[in-house]
Parts: sequence; C-alpha cells; structure tokens
Amino acid sequence: DSDTLARSIEVVHAKVLEGFAQWCRYVSGTLGRVPTTVDKQRLRDFHDAVVKNQGRAVARLFVEALLLRVMESLGEQIISCPERLAFMFYRFVDKAGGMVLPEDETGPSKYEVYFEDLHDGLPQMDQHANPYITKKMNDGTWARGLNFDDINESGIQCRERVAKTYREPASIQVVIDAFL
Repeated sequence: DSDTLARSIEVVHAKVLEGFAQWCRYVSGTLGRVPTTVDKQRLRDFHDAVVKNQGRAVARLFVEALLLRVMESLGEQIISCPERLAFMFYRFVDKAGGMVLPEDETGPSKYEVYFEDLHDGLPQMDQHANPYITKKMNDGTWARGLNFDDINESGIQCRERVAKTYREPASIQVVIDAFL
C-alpha cells in the first residue's frame, strides 16, 4: 500500500543520507572554519530535512537518495572521502534550491553533477601522491603530494577546490616504516 511505500522510502532516505546529515551537523557547529559561502543555518536545515523527513514528498526523498548514490558511483575513488562527498552533495542540492520541506514543495528540481568537481583531487594525486616530497606540479607550483586525507579534509573545511591540508611529519619513524 502507499503508506508502506512512503514509510519505506523515508527509512531508506534517512539511512542513505545519514552521513550527510551528520556532516551538516558537524560543520554547522564548528567555529570560524566554514567559509562565508556556506550558510550554517542552511546546513542545520538540511540536517533537519534528513532526520525529520516524515511527511516530505516521497518522490523528493527518492531523488535525493538516488542523487547521492549516483555521485558515489560516478565519484569512483572519492567514495573513500565521505566528507568531500557530503560537501559536493550540499553544493549540488543547494544550487538546485535546497531540500524543500513539505510546506515548501514546488515541483521538480534540476540537479547538476559536475564530473570534474566530483573528481577534484584525483588528478593531483595521480600526478604526485607522496606527501613527504615537494615536487613541481603541472601548473608550475611546488607542492607536497596529495592523499585521500587531504581530499576528505577539504570537504570538512568546505573548500571549493581540493588542496593539501596537512603537512605530514618527516622523522626517523617514517624512515623505519618505509623499510617495514
């Protein structure tokens, strides 16, 4: 029956977007680390739209869950960076008008997933992944290698472009680990 279908979709939506909701809650609660382009109140509203999804249009819930799954599939290795995926999901949904609540239902939304944005960080990692060595990059800058931790942290910091976020320590322990 339609009530069972609606409740099932609500449960699936909540489970699929659980990580996104927690990312929204975490980022909206940080002090001073979020760029001005990210609205903390909007993040809290997105969190509530996932956690309190009962009564929202079933089609909307299905599309939001499907959008995240499509992003995970297209993102390939970026699936290892859930915070980056959450930030990209936020950007794509926000650009499409947000997660509308029942009283705001307006009809279809257009979600645009930019493949290059989704894969940001992977070409840099392919070019130079060693975080202990500084190397000249294709764009002429010098940088240490990028790794998945940097890509993920870029999502926590809500960076539009992936960048090196952590300088790994170089010590005798690193040398010992290299031989083991």
